[in-house]
Amino acid sequence: MRIVRYYPRALVGDGGMTSAVRNWSRAMTRCGAEAVIAYDAGVPAPDEDSVEWVEVRHAGRQGLKLPLGLKDVLRDADFLVLHSAWTLRNVRAAAAARKLGTAYVLEPRGAYDPHIVNRKKWIKRLWWVAWEKQLVQSARAIHVFFESERQHLAALGYEGPTIVASNGRDIPSGEAWDGGSGGYLLWLGRFDPEHKGLDLLLDAIDLLPVSERPDLRLHGPDWRGKRSLVERWIAERKLGEWVRVGEAVYGSQKRHLLTRASGFVYPSRWDACPNSVLESVGMGVPTLVTPYPLGRFLSSRGGAVLAEADAKDLAEGLRRLGDRDADDVGRIGAEVVRDQLGWDSVARTWLDQAEALL
Repeated sequence: MRIVRYYPRALVGDGGMTSAVRNWSRAMTRCGAEAVIAYDAGVPAPDEDSVEWVEVRHAGRQGLKLPLGLKDVLRDADFLVLHSAWTLRNVRAAAAARKLGTAYVLEPRGAYDPHIVNRKKWIKRLWWVAWEKQLVQSARAIHVFFESERQHLAALGYEGPTIVASNGRDIPSGEAWDGGSGGYLLWLGRFDPEHKGLDLLLDAIDLLPVSERPDLRLHGPDWRGKRSLVERWIAERKLGEWVRVGEAVYGSQKRHLLTRASGFVYPSRWDACPNSVLESVGMGVPTLVTPYPLGRFLSSRGGAVLAEADAKDLAEGLRRLGDRDADDVGRIGAEVVRDQLGWDSVARTWLDQAEALL
C-alpha cells in the first residue's frame, strides 16, 4: 500500500503536527507500507530515511500557499492523507486527487470538534458551503483518534467510513520520570488560553490555600499575542510567586523539563489527542487531564488523573497530583502508552482499516 501524506510544513520546526506526519509515515514503512511525504520546496529532506520525501511546488504568499505539482506524486498512490481542516491547501489537494481518481483520507486532528467549528462561526459556515462540505463528503474516510469523535462528524452530516487510530508515542530507553526532582508542575503547549484552559488552571491555583499551591511552569509558543494575556492574568490574580511563563522548549530541553517535573497538567476545554500528554504520560509523569478523548482513554485505564474543565474540579485534581498514589498513576500511564499506543501498533491499526477500504 502506498500512502502519500501532504503537509507543506513537514520539515519545519518540532511541532505536534510536524512530528506526527513524520512518525506516522516512518511507522507505516516499518509495517510494510510505502510512505511518501509531500512538502513545500525549500527545505532539504533528511539524507537517511525510510520515507520518500517529495518536494511540491507551491504558489501564493505565506499562509495561503497552494500546491501546484501534486498530480505527479499521486499517480501510484492508494491514499492521499490531508491534515487539519478549514484550509485552502486541502481543498486544492483533494481536487487534484479526485481528478486522478485517488482516494483521500482526512485527518482533521480534532478540527471538526463543535468548539472549533463554532469559533468564527459565520466564516466557517460560509467556508463549509463553499469548500469544506465537498471536501468532507467526498473523502474515502476520515481518520479520528478515538471512537467518541465520530459524533463530531455526525454533527457535520458525515456518515461515511472512518479510520480510528490514536496518535502514537515511543519513549526512548533512558527517558523516564525521575520522581519529580524539580518540584514543579509543568504545562507545555500553544498559548491559546481559551482552548487550552489556562484561565481555568490559574483560577484553580487561586482557589487553593497558599500552603497547597504548586509551583507551575508554563512553556510554549505564543499564539496571536495571547501569552501576554496569560501573564496579565497571573498578575491580576497575584499568582506570580507560584506561576512562571517561559518560552517554547524543544528536544532535549523539553525532555529535561518533563523528567524532573513533579506532575504534568493539560486542562484543555476541548482537544483530541495532544502530543504533550502522550509524551508526559509515556515517560511516567503523573498527569492531570480533562475529558477530551485522550484524557478519557487514559483515565479509564488508571493512567491519568481526570478532572472536569472547571476551576473547582481542577483544584481538586491538583491536590490529587500531590497524593502518594500519583506515582502509581504515572507508572500505569507509561505502561498503557507502551503497550497500546506505540507507533508501530497504531500504524498497523490504521493500515488494517485502510486496506479494508480499498
